[in-house]
Amino acid sequence: MKCIMVATDGSESACRAIDYAALQAKESGAGLLIVNIIGGYGLPGKLLEQFTGAQHAWLKEMLAALSSTTLSEARDRASRVSPTAIRLESREGDVAATLLEIAHERHAELLIVGKRGSGRAAGLLLGSISQKLVSLAPIPVTVVP
Repeated sequence: MKCIMVATDGSESACRAIDYAALQAKESGAGLLIVNIIGGYGLPGKLLEQFTGAQHAWLKEMLAALSSTTLSEARDRASRVSPTAIRLESREGDVAATLLEIAHERHAELLIVGKRGSGRAAGLLLGSISQKLVSLAPIPVTVVP
């Protein structure tokens, strides 16, 4: 295996996914790609449309900074478990679709996600993002409880 991808939103569940992914990367010798999707914070699009240009720019900067912090913390956490190469990526968009897009582009062979993220609770057993990924991904998806 060459590339393991793990998604994080900074939640407890995502932290467990980071730990598991780092261990899998260490055991397989794979590189680790840690991804955060800006847009997964439960902000409705209609709300964003009401912002002025300055407010919208400020919010985008704030979300980008939050994403950068989330990824840095995830990298630090993963590097305590695994000395493998760790890459970070942040993008905007629909969370599930963007994760699948990145997995395809980066040739990820395994996608690891937490059972439930920090967004709105949408699923009974799994979060809505993990449900979508399990259903739609063309690669194996591991959902960490």
